[in-house]
Amino acid sequence: MNDMPTTMAGIDSLIHAAAHFPPAAPRMGTIDLQALRDDVREAIVAIYCDHDEQAVRRVAHARWLLRGQADPSIATTLQLEAAAFYLQRHQPWTALSALRVSSDALLVLQFAQGEPS
Repeated sequence: MNDMPTTMAGIDSLIHAAAHFPPAAPRMGTIDLQALRDDVREAIVAIYCDHDEQAVRRVAHARWLLRGQADPSIATTLQLEAAAFYLQRHQPWTALSALRVSSDALLVLQFAQGEPS
């Protein structure tokens, strides 16, 4: 049985630990963010046009671009994996929402690096 003071102490310690170690800004060293955004954008368009196979190829290429990187954006990687999962299960509209989140994460990274969109 959980008592409230113990739960609150755990939450409080997590908040304080997060405050002492701010997350480092993600760096995409050798990755061409524009190429990644193009892949994600083309996959989104392919889903709207009912070309699921083309969307699968674009997501696979974007995932390939992120492989082997020391510190890829976690949000981008996870959302691309989710999109690939949903596309394999023939759920393109669910994959579409994952691709939108991935596109937003890539745009934030691009702005953080000072690259034009």
